Amino acid sequence: MSRRRYRSRLLTWIVNAGPSDTVLNLYLVLGPLLIVLVTVVGRTAATTIIVAGYVVGFVGYTIYNALTTTGRPDWIRHP
Repeated sequence: MSRRRYRSRLLTWIVNAGPSDTVLNLYLVLGPLLIVLVTVVGRTAATTIIVAGYVVGFVGYTIYNALTTTGRPDWIRHP
């Protein structure tokens, strides 16, 4: 019997559809889970801090990723 690693279809779809950036994929998975958390628990100081941390982390990582990956395109050749 072969041992296959179980991976949900949603996670497989996210990994295959998006870039091969595990941090970005993690943020994409955690976003809806945080929405469910706030819906179930309610809006409290703790959930507000968690969601604010998520938003700051996501925006910060997106800016960092944009600054480190955008360089001069290969098709631009200057003398």
